[in-house]
Amino acid sequence: MIYSKESSQDQSMHRAELAQSLQGRGHQLGLAELIGVLAQNGSFTKYIASTSGMMFPVAQLIPVLVNGQLQSRVDGGQAVQATSASMARAFRDIWDYVRHASKAVYPVAEPISECRFSDQRTMQVGGVPVTPDGVFYYPMYLGSEFHSVHALLEAQLEPSLDATSPDVLGKMADLATSVWEAQPTRLFVPFLYLHGPMVSLVLFARGGYYCTTIGRLFHTSLDPSTDDISDVGDTLRYLWFLMTLPSDRFGHIVDVSVPATGLIFTKFHGATTVAASRDSGSKLGFQQRIPLPVSLLDFQSYLFKTQYHGQPAMLKLAWSPTYRLPEAAVYDWLLSNGCGAVPKVFESSIIANDVFGYRLEYLLIEDCGVPLLEYFKTEYGNVSDNSRRDADAEGVFKQLASCLAIAHSAGVVHCDISAEHIAVRNGHAFIFDWTHTQLATAEVPALLAKGLREKYSLSASDLQPLRWPQDDPVVQTAIYASIRSLWHDGTSSLVDGFESIFYVILHVLYHSNHTPVGTPSAFKILDQSTMAVVKTGCLSDPDLYLNYFGIADIGDGLKAFLDKVRRFLFSADGIFVGGKLVDSGFERSERPELAKIFLFEKAFAAAYPEDVKPACEVSADSGAVRPVSFSFASCAHLFPPTTKTSATSGAPATTPAASDTTTSVAPTPAAPVTTTTSALPVPVTATAASAASATASAPAVTAPAPAASTATTTALTSAAPTPAATVPATSAPIVPAASAAPVAPTTKATSSAVPSATALATSAGTDPKLNMRRIARAARDVVKASKTTTTVAAAPVPTSAGAPATSTPTTPTVPPPVTSAASTLAPAAPAPIATTVPSSSTQAIKPPTTV
Repeated sequence: MIYSKESSQDQSMHRAELAQSLQGRGHQLGLAELIGVLAQNGSFTKYIASTSGMMFPVAQLIPVLVNGQLQSRVDGGQAVQATSASMARAFRDIWDYVRHASKAVYPVAEPISECRFSDQRTMQVGGVPVTPDGVFYYPMYLGSEFHSVHALLEAQLEPSLDATSPDVLGKMADLATSVWEAQPTRLFVPFLYLHGPMVSLVLFARGGYYCTTIGRLFHTSLDPSTDDISDVGDTLRYLWFLMTLPSDRFGHIVDVSVPATGLIFTKFHGATTVAASRDSGSKLGFQQRIPLPVSLLDFQSYLFKTQYHGQPAMLKLAWSPTYRLPEAAVYDWLLSNGCGAVPKVFESSIIANDVFGYRLEYLLIEDCGVPLLEYFKTEYGNVSDNSRRDADAEGVFKQLASCLAIAHSAGVVHCDISAEHIAVRNGHAFIFDWTHTQLATAEVPALLAKGLREKYSLSASDLQPLRWPQDDPVVQTAIYASIRSLWHDGTSSLVDGFESIFYVILHVLYHSNHTPVGTPSAFKILDQSTMAVVKTGCLSDPDLYLNYFGIADIGDGLKAFLDKVRRFLFSADGIFVGGKLVDSGFERSERPELAKIFLFEKAFAAAYPEDVKPACEVSADSGAVRPVSFSFASCAHLFPPTTKTSATSGAPATTPAASDTTTSVAPTPAAPVTTTTSALPVPVTATAASAASATASAPAVTAPAPAASTATTTALTSAAPTPAATVPATSAPIVPAASAAPVAPTTKATSSAVPSATALATSAGTDPKLNMRRIARAARDVVKASKTTTTVAAAPVPTSAGAPATSTPTTPTVPPPVTSAASTLAPAAPAPIATTVPSSSTQAIKPPTTV
């Protein structure tokens, strides 16, 4: 994504980050290797053999660079201080000499596609002017935009590439990112880099940057010898060959010297050729590009709305490592396994099979509709009644979670769930980006080999499961990444996917708030480990966690649903276990009885086959659970349920949603209740028990206003800044009805040295406004407190007449440090946990030699 350069300090920080991301990813290529990569061996050999001496007359005019001075060998030999600007002007003069050199006796040197060169050409990046030292551009383009760039020039006085400062590398990387953003057909972004008297070609590709020394460009003696002039002449010949190659042979998949409106893909004998289309009616046009974040390295996708035989479709150009499965193969496999929340693929093919270790493929898929955030903003941004919005949010959660469950049963883990990769059409949610897919089990290769190996030309290495995090860095959008993924660089599982969906829904609800609030602390962009700590602290409080995610207006039904999802993800035996996710060896104990709340029956059977039962049952720590037989009006073809009945299908009384305490409750029959249908598929039949609502309400929360431009803004939508406002208190939790059977509560022991997130938020007064430092400290205290909690078994308590007695563990109560009742709501973890932050582990693709 183009960085918002609001100040020179912001720009410097951004470029320093880019330079840091390139550490260990620079590689040296010889000239012969470069020509081989460009597939120009034959042409280059013929060119060199037939142009000997062509540039010798020009080489005699080249300036001299000595003692930090550039001295001309024409016009009286004037000398100027050698700076980036003066070196760029000197190169402009040299290029004019080369262009006008006589080539009558060298027909092979006639340019195939000649670009223009301009020094100090001002370009526009996100409305902010930037000035590269020099630009090779296509003259057919209007204006000074990055769409017209063929190559860029960077000039520095340092004589060696090794002496290149991080600021210079960051500047080149920043400009390269702008080119990637403007030109979706790019294979790499080339720079001519003048460093002292030498000139090199630097290619920024998806896997890193690759340097080739071309030769000496400036003389280093006031009286150069014949050999010196010949060496400079050879350098000019090499430059002329490279910089006059047409764009489809130098950095692009098609010729873009003339503005194109779309692409034409032609398949012949299994091979796909790509051509640029200048026809405004091209079926695969560029006119309606869907904005997605654009990065410098690694994975990248470009999306365009288009037509396929008269029906809406999307064209996708996707970059991924060659050791990953092609995305079309993933769709093929998922659809064959009954995963309905993914789009159909009309056409697909590999365009570039291996560009420095990365593959470029195109896919023509069915239109997935409106981006998720845009859908909720448009449908519910100005609606006072939240009931339909809440029902849609629950329906979307179930569709997405069920999709991930079926995919996981097929051996596929998504690894990059985010709002940008989800869209809604006709009441159905789609996940349309599976570029980051990992294979989950060792059995998958054998399954994929049944037909997919031949169809997509896969090798055995393509079908091997990967090991996290050694094979990949973190690729997921940080605000949606699970706590474990943030701590352990890319670790992912089915439950981590559920957690990411949880954050997506919370983010959608935050953006559809009727009462404007500032950017909540749980969605602030920070470094990975700090974000993990902040999320842990925000989620540790079962009463206020929704406030910390910026959610104000929410109905009791959706709140109860989200509370149960939170308990599934972060609670075990009534204890909050978010702090334990720091430990790479800790595995969350999955509780299928709670997963039934948010998984369709088919998805539940796929994810938890050993837990499939004739009817939904009530667990001791799950509270009220709906029967698994839902009726969905418009998505039966996606996840067709198998209707089952139970003699005890009535829902029991609901335990307090805001508490992590486990409770045993006897089922109480109740009459079916019909809910209101919404734009998205939601359950129309459910059961409810009589319950008394708690009268206590949480105090209002005042949240800060968001910045005018933040990294959390979704690329598919744009939200205007909103002023600070007061958030109404969330609905009180439902408590068990008086008619319910007696329960055996669990009392949690909290160390007197470990205040909860609620206690820290309220100890300063009546205003529970979230403070980043207090929340971070609370999260760390949750981790440290694992050494101070003990559990004592309690005597069995009968649940109801005729029902067997159950045993519920209890713990001795330790007085909390804060007298507020809220201070006992965040329990400590029960086991010691390592608190050291693991170091990031990445694996770079390494061609020949590392710079």
